[in-house]
Amino acid sequence: MPSRFRFHAHAIGAGGRIRNPFQEIIEVQAASALPEIGGYGSGRVRDFRYREILHFDHAHTEVTGSSSGQDGDVVHNTLVKSTVEGLNIMGMVTADRVVANMVSAHADVRDGEPSIKLTGTRFENLRIAGVPVKVDLALDLFNRLDTYQGVTAAYRDDPGFRRYFADISHRERFQQLPARVQRWFHRPAPDESALPETKGITSLSLVRKLEPERPEFDCWGHVIYLEGFGTIRLAELQISRYSRRLAMVQVDLGSPVDGDVMAASIEGNGTDW
Repeated sequence: MPSRFRFHAHAIGAGGRIRNPFQEIIEVQAASALPEIGGYGSGRVRDFRYREILHFDHAHTEVTGSSSGQDGDVVHNTLVKSTVEGLNIMGMVTADRVVANMVSAHADVRDGEPSIKLTGTRFENLRIAGVPVKVDLALDLFNRLDTYQGVTAAYRDDPGFRRYFADISHRERFQQLPARVQRWFHRPAPDESALPETKGITSLSLVRKLEPERPEFDCWGHVIYLEGFGTIRLAELQISRYSRRLAMVQVDLGSPVDGDVMAASIEGNGTDW
């Protein structure tokens, strides 16, 4: 039976759930999904407000899947994008624009791996608790390591990449992290030669460095904790053999409002069968 390809991509603008002081779902906004045959989809929402917890001016998502080439030289291409403008989460996380962008190319080769790049992903005028925060994203590194095999090989053979991974995952100071922060990192493993993963998924962040304009809160890599508000995670990336998932803003709200809110989340590529 000849090889076939199943496209896979989805994107959301924002969504969440609140547990206290009331129990409500924040319905997914500006969602789009790609059929396995490929094609095009988009979603758009303007001037959304959920109580005084989540507001944005404009959210737009887009998914595209198509194949090009012929005679055994076919490539399956996927574009996934989510843009949220005027983001405001309880006045504590704000940004003029948050963009998650992913482009993949998957050659029509049995058991082949896709090339997945994140060019254009960015934060514009991000502020945490009113403090401007400069976000240095390692797009150059992960656009170079654009396949799962490339990431695993770099971890195995490149001491520089292993040091980078150890730094962003706080391996040497893991036990010193607060419990609420530890849960978002891979625990140090006895075998440091293999890329850390859980059920085939490696979780890390695109954030190379956060630079708040003023030292008014604690940062642990891509994780920020604000007393009385919650835990913020930025540009969290999940890497597996056939896909990547990126969530640009995730907030675990703490007392007095308890819940979860996320914005600008995408996943893409597909598999042959």
